[in-house]
Amino acid sequence: MTENVTQNGSGTALARRRSGRGMYPKGARMQRFSEGHSLPEYLEPAEVNGLIRFAPNPQAALLFLVCWRSGLRISEALSIRTADITHETLRVRRGKGGKDRLVPVHPELGAAFRSALAFGAKRELLFDITRHTAWRWVKEAQERAVNAGVLMNGKRIGTHTLRHSFARHALASGVPINVLSRWLGHASLQTTLIYLQILPDPLGHIERVP
Repeated sequence: MTENVTQNGSGTALARRRSGRGMYPKGARMQRFSEGHSLPEYLEPAEVNGLIRFAPNPQAALLFLVCWRSGLRISEALSIRTADITHETLRVRRGKGGKDRLVPVHPELGAAFRSALAFGAKRELLFDITRHTAWRWVKEAQERAVNAGVLMNGKRIGTHTLRHSFARHALASGVPINVLSRWLGHASLQTTLIYLQILPDPLGHIERVP
């Protein structure tokens, strides 16, 4: 497993990843799926990039990037105000349970924000669209990506798929699951633990099994 993410700029985080400390909080138990419950649908990074590349318009591409790089729910993404965006953080308003939170801004997303705010018209909301429009944009991009051979046909993709993809990618990159839980705005860590169902070995333990 590629170890390409560190925390606090030190080797301590890497040591914790290898030992497992910090990834699974003490006393945390993985939530079990009931019989017949499907696993969260997700895309690999290359597939997400393909979906963004075939977005029907620049606003759609930005919306996909927001969901992919911050893990926001579509309702949260559509509530973003331009005043909520800073160089380092994004204020998420009216999250699940009516709670606000701050999430870090990924460098790729930060660059997209700067471009959108520099060349776009001044407005209060970053996106002035409905959830139905967002869903339609995803389906249009999916169809184009499938026709171009970037995505496999038959995948069930929606706006929430990008949130799942972010969560899995963050875990694979070494983000501790309790930190990821805060970024996602989960009320309980048990909810975040479902992502271990689609990434059962984020620390690469199987590679060290003799």
